[in-house]
Amino acid sequence: QRHNLLVTGAVGQGKSNLISVMIHSLCQRYSPDELGLFLLDFKEGVTLRPFSDESTGEYLPHARVLGLEADREFGLNVFRHLHQVYKVRMQAFKNSGVQNLKQYREFKPAEVMPRFLVVIDEFQMMFAEQDQISDEIADLLVRGARLFRACGIHFVLASQTIGGNMALMGAAGEGLFAQVPVRVALKNSLSESHATLGI
Repeated sequence: QRHNLLVTGAVGQGKSNLISVMIHSLCQRYSPDELGLFLLDFKEGVTLRPFSDESTGEYLPHARVLGLEADREFGLNVFRHLHQVYKVRMQAFKNSGVQNLKQYREFKPAEVMPRFLVVIDEFQMMFAEQDQISDEIADLLVRGARLFRACGIHFVLASQTIGGNMALMGAAGEGLFAQVPVRVALKNSLSESHATLGI
């Protein structure tokens, strides 16, 4: 059941390094047929830039999306795309008489359907402005975190700060953070540590 991850930490406390180690480890263990990555960086591309070679145009083969210096519209389109992937996969499961990705792979072992991991660094930047874009992103992100697990789509959300975003808090059990059972709180302010571990 522990299918999504939240990482918080102040500047210089190892958050970016932790994300990089996770990505390296997963790509070493799983082939691109097993794992696809959607990598979004809202912090000037600092964390995810090492996964691309701008001089050659080559990038990590697992990366389906590599958004360096991503903006909110780009993030919104990624979430819209993921919801389309979810619908296509759930229809495939229904047609095959199964309920999730694990059962589908057992039913059709020759078919390639990788798990997707969505890694978003400084995800709070998507909600820097409270407008229609941020509202739609919040809605798609919350619904995705709640629904995507069955079809093999998971989230790693990282940020220096998460406090005060009511769009993601939601009612009890309905907000984004209720769908993120694994929390990593690196060194940060007392209030941010409480926000990470207490929500």
